[in-house]
Amino acid sequence: MRSFAIAAALSLWIGTVGAQPLRMKGRLNAGRPRAVHPTSAAGTHFLLQFHRYPDASVRAELTRRGMRVLEYVPDNGLLVSGSAIELRGLELASWGPVQAADKLSPLLDGLLGGAFLVEFYSDADMVRASAAVVALGFDVLENASLLPQQLVVAGSLARLEALAQLDEVKYILPATPELAAGQVMVGCAGALTEAGAIGDYVLVGRGWPKDASGSVDLKYFFLSLSDRVDPNLARSEIERALREWTRYAKVTLSPGMQASAERSIDILFGRGKHGDAYPFDGPGGILAHTFYPAPPNPEPVAGDMHLDAEESWHVGSAVDLYSVALHEAGHALGLGHSDQPGAVMYPYYKTATGLTSDDIAAIQALYGGAGNPTTPPPAPPPTPTPNPPTTPPSGRDTVAPTITILAPGSTIVSTTSSSIVFSGTAADNVGVVAVRWVASTGGSGTASGTTAWSATILLLSGTNVVTIRAYDAAGNSAWRAVTVVRR
Repeated sequence: MRSFAIAAALSLWIGTVGAQPLRMKGRLNAGRPRAVHPTSAAGTHFLLQFHRYPDASVRAELTRRGMRVLEYVPDNGLLVSGSAIELRGLELASWGPVQAADKLSPLLDGLLGGAFLVEFYSDADMVRASAAVVALGFDVLENASLLPQQLVVAGSLARLEALAQLDEVKYILPATPELAAGQVMVGCAGALTEAGAIGDYVLVGRGWPKDASGSVDLKYFFLSLSDRVDPNLARSEIERALREWTRYAKVTLSPGMQASAERSIDILFGRGKHGDAYPFDGPGGILAHTFYPAPPNPEPVAGDMHLDAEESWHVGSAVDLYSVALHEAGHALGLGHSDQPGAVMYPYYKTATGLTSDDIAAIQALYGGAGNPTTPPPAPPPTPTPNPPTTPPSGRDTVAPTITILAPGSTIVSTTSSSIVFSGTAADNVGVVAVRWVASTGGSGTASGTTAWSATILLLSGTNVVTIRAYDAAGNSAWRAVTVVRR
C-alpha cells in the first residue's frame, strides 16, 4: 500500500465537499487575524475526521498503521500522532495538521497579557516543552498541583501566536489568579468517551437527544457511595448538585429504579481499576471522571459519573463533594470545560455554591431555559481544593523565600488612577533572584530590585487582582496578592 506523509506545506484542510466542521473552540472567531499555517515540518499531531463514528475497529486499524489515538474530537474526529501516516481506505471526510488558531481560546481576544494555562499533548516531552516556552520569552509560574502536561506561563498576548505554533502545544486559555499565584488546586481531566478523552480545545457537543415532546428526561442511580462521608449526606449532596443544573435548563433528573438503564446516569465511588478503561490513581490525584452522553458514548455507560473512593471527601471543606459533583454533572449533561476563570466548568475545581452565568449560558445553549427562570447567585471568588503535600527530592533547597508588600498598605485598594506602584521586600536563606508580578486582567513583568523591589502596574477599569511572587535560585517561590479596584 502507498504511504502518505502529511507535508509541512499543507496549510488548509483537505476533505470531501460537505463534511461537517469539527467542533473546535478556536473556530468560534474565525475572522481573527491569526496565522493558520501548519505547526512545523516536524509536526506529528493531526486531526482525522471520518464520515461516521470511528469505532473500535477503526481505531485498531489506525494503531496497526502506526498512529497513536490521543483524543476524540466531536463530531466523528480523532486527534492522532505519528511521523508518517497512511490514509488510503479510511473513508475520511477531512484531515490535516492541527492549526495554531485551533489552539487559542476565544477568551484571549482583547487581553494585553497576563497568565495563561498551556496544555500540551499527552505524548509531549515536558522538559523540552518547558525549554521551548522559556525560549519564546515566557516566564513559567510554578504550581505543583497542575495536571500533567500543563504549565502556567506569564507573558504578552503577542507571543502566544508563536507559542501556539509549537507542535507540542494543544491549547492555551486564561489562567485563574489562583493558578498563577501557585495556590494548590485540583484539576479535572475532562469528559470521557468510549473513543478517548475530549480535550479542552473542542466544544463538546450536542447533549442528550430530546424525546418526541422536545424534553430531556433523565434518571440517575447510585451504584455505590463513599465510606468517607455519611451515605445519606453523600447522596443528598450529589442530588443537590444535579438539581442545580435543572434549575436553569429544560432537563429533568429523577431517581431511577435500576442500574445501566438507557438515558440514566449511574453514580459510583470506585477504587483503582473499577470496570472502565480509566482506573483511579488513589488519594491526591484525579478526583472523578464522567462519560459524555449518547452519542458518542454507547449506552449504558453514557453519562455515568465515577468518583475516586480513596479521596478524602468532605462536605463544605477540603475536597468538597458538592463542588466536584456539580462540575461532573455538567459533563454528564454534555458540557465540556469552560475557558472562563471562575466558572464551575473551568478545568480546575473550585468550591462552589451554585452555577455562574457562564455555566448557565452553556447548559441553556444545549437544552433551552427552564420554565421558571431563576436568577443565579453571585459567584464567590475561586477557592482552591487542597492536595496532600508532596515530598521534595533529598538534598534540594526547599526553603521558600519570604515576601512583604509595603505599598499599597492594604490587601484591598480602591483608586481612580490608571496605574499603581507596588513596593516591598523579599528574603531567602540563599538569595532572591527575581520578583515578578501578574495581573488578572492582563499584564505581567519583573519588578525592579530583589530584596527591596518595586513595580509600576497599569490598571484596567474594574477589579484587578495583582499577584507578586519572589523566586530563589532553586525555583522555590512565595507570593502575596492585592485586589485593586479602579473606579
